[in-house]
Amino acid sequence: MRRARWVATLGVLALWCGVLGAGALVEGYSPREDYISSLASRGSPVALLGIGALLAGAVAHVAAASAVLDLWRARSCAASLLAAAVASTVVALFRTSCPAGPAGCGVSGPPTSDWVDRMHGIGVGAYEVFTVLAMLVLVAGGLRRAAVWPRWLALLSLGMAVTSVLLLARTGGEDLGAWQRLWLATNHLWLLVVVWTSTWPASTPPRADGRADEDAPLPHRRS
Repeated sequence: MRRARWVATLGVLALWCGVLGAGALVEGYSPREDYISSLASRGSPVALLGIGALLAGAVAHVAAASAVLDLWRARSCAASLLAAAVASTVVALFRTSCPAGPAGCGVSGPPTSDWVDRMHGIGVGAYEVFTVLAMLVLVAGGLRRAAVWPRWLALLSLGMAVTSVLLLARTGGEDLGAWQRLWLATNHLWLLVVVWTSTWPASTPPRADGRADEDAPLPHRRS
């Protein structure tokens, strides 16, 4: 559990350090106006750094899935996080085409018809769907009487799910790089909140027959 928590945290930090570092190395690249994934694109001089950063985000989601499954046994949430990790890997490996470099790639001009670009777009959409689904799983489970995670976390997840969708919808207009970064930062902030608060599970009420539920997480468990 402790290892998963730190792996998730380091994965998120590695992604953002890689994105910031790669962007600083590319002349003309604007964090405000350019996509994150163009740093890993075909034609990017810092492609390896961009790919590594995106894969670090996928590792963070795998670690978070392990954390919630280990303590809360939230299988649906863990499965959604694993699916989001797979989608992140697709985003990293199916790289957009930027023959002129990352700066301005995809911002202007006709859309590409390359199947790799389409797979990349599908990966981004799938990542958002599965991440929001993981949030909503915590919402549904946290509002039940016998919830095994804090109700405030369920309410926070609901707010972040709505925020995530709204921010992603803004990434097709002006300042798309800034909106995309706010969107991804929202998802990653939620991920870290889930991982770090998973050490304080809510106690689970006893069953009607007075015996403890063998499948329930242990309230005293700390790691």
